[in-house]
Amino acid sequence: MPSQPRTPVEICYELLSLINKKGKALKYDLIKNLGNEEAFRRWFDRCLVPHKIVECIQEKRGGRTFTYCQKTNNGELLYETLKNHHIIKVWLRISGKRLKPESEVSL
Repeated sequence: MPSQPRTPVEICYELLSLINKKGKALKYDLIKNLGNEEAFRRWFDRCLVPHKIVECIQEKRGGRTFTYCQKTNNGELLYETLKNHHIIKVWLRISGKRLKPESEVSL
C-alpha cells in the first residue's frame, strides 16, 4: 500500500526537527529528506531563507566547505507552533476569505 504524500506542514516540521537535533543540519541531510536538490531550492531558497525562518552558513573543515542550515528566532517560533497541531489546525481553518469547516482541514 503506497504511503500518503506529506503535507507542507509535515514537511516543514520534519525539516525544522532535523535542524533542531544538533542546532544545525548539513544541506546534504536536508536534501536527502526532501528527495532532491530542486525540492531543497524550493523550500529553502524560495521560502524558509527569504522569510528568515532559517539561515544557511558555510564552514570550512579540512580544506572542504560545508553548507549548514540553522533556525533563526522566527524559525524557533515556527517550530514550536508546528509542534502544537491545534494551533495549526485553527490557523488553516481561519486562513482565506471565509472560515473553513473542520472537515476541509487536514494536517
